Amino acid sequence: MASYSIVFLDVDGTLLDNRQRVSTAACELLARLNSRGVPVVLASARPPKGLEPIYAQLGFRGPAICYAGALAVLPDQHILYDHGIPAATAARFEQAVLEGWPRLTVSAYLYDTWLTPDPGAPAIRRESAITGCEALTSALGSAAQRLGDVHKLLLIGPEQDITDLQHRLAPQFPELTVLRSNPTYLEVVARGVCKERTVAALLDHFGLTASQAVACGDGEVDAGMLRMAGLGVAMGNAAPKVRAAADFVTATNEADGVFVALNRLRFAPPPVK
Repeated sequence: MASYSIVFLDVDGTLLDNRQRVSTAACELLARLNSRGVPVVLASARPPKGLEPIYAQLGFRGPAICYAGALAVLPDQHILYDHGIPAATAARFEQAVLEGWPRLTVSAYLYDTWLTPDPGAPAIRRESAITGCEALTSALGSAAQRLGDVHKLLLIGPEQDITDLQHRLAPQFPELTVLRSNPTYLEVVARGVCKERTVAALLDHFGLTASQAVACGDGEVDAGMLRMAGLGVAMGNAAPKVRAAADFVTATNEADGVFVALNRLRFAPPPVK
C-alpha cells in the first residue's frame, strides 16, 4: 500500500461543512498527522487571515496556499511564493466592472488587506462573516500608486451578470485569469496563477515529489492540483470536471468526505532535510 507524506486540502466545500465547521473526526486525524510531522496544507482562495479560524479549529498552524495559488505562506509566516496582479491593471479591471456591471460588488485583496469601494454592501458583509476579515474603504484607482501587486479581485453578484462579465470583459484582459468559484463568485488572479504551482513550491520546500502528495478538492480551480498529486480525491459534491480529474470520489463535505478519504491511507513524515 502506498504511503503519503503531505496533504493538500481545499477549504470551502471540502474540509468545511456548510456551516463552516471541521468535523471532530477530521480535526483529530489531521492533528495526528501534524504531530507526526506530516504537513497539512490548506489550499484556498481565502487570504491568510481567512484561514486562521480553520487552523484554530484544527488546533495547529500549517502551511497555507492562499488566493487560489497566488501566495504560499509557511507556518512561521515566511512567504514561499508570491505572484500578484500589478495594481494599475487591477484598478483598470475594477473600473471596467464598476462602469459595465454596477450590480456586482468588487473588492481587492493583497496579503491580509482587503479593499472595496463599498464595505457596507451585503455581499461584503456576508464574506466578512465567513472569513473573519474586515474590508477597508478604498477604490483601487485611488490607491494604485501606493500599492504593490494585488493578489486577487473578488466579484460577487447575480449569476447572469457574473456570466456576462466572464464572457465579455475577461477576454479584454489576457494578462489575468478569471476563475468561477461558484455561480455568483468570480475570482480574478494574475495569468499563470494556479494551485498546482504553489503545490510544486511546497513539495520542493519539503523535499517531496508529487507522488507523495494527497490532494482533496471540490471546485474547478482544484482540478489541476488533483491531477498533479499522487492521489487526487474529489469530494462527493465536486463539479463533474473535478471528478474526472481525480483518482477517486469520496463522500460529500457534509458527510465528512475528507476524513473518509484520509482515514484509509498510510502516511509517513517527509525526510529530515
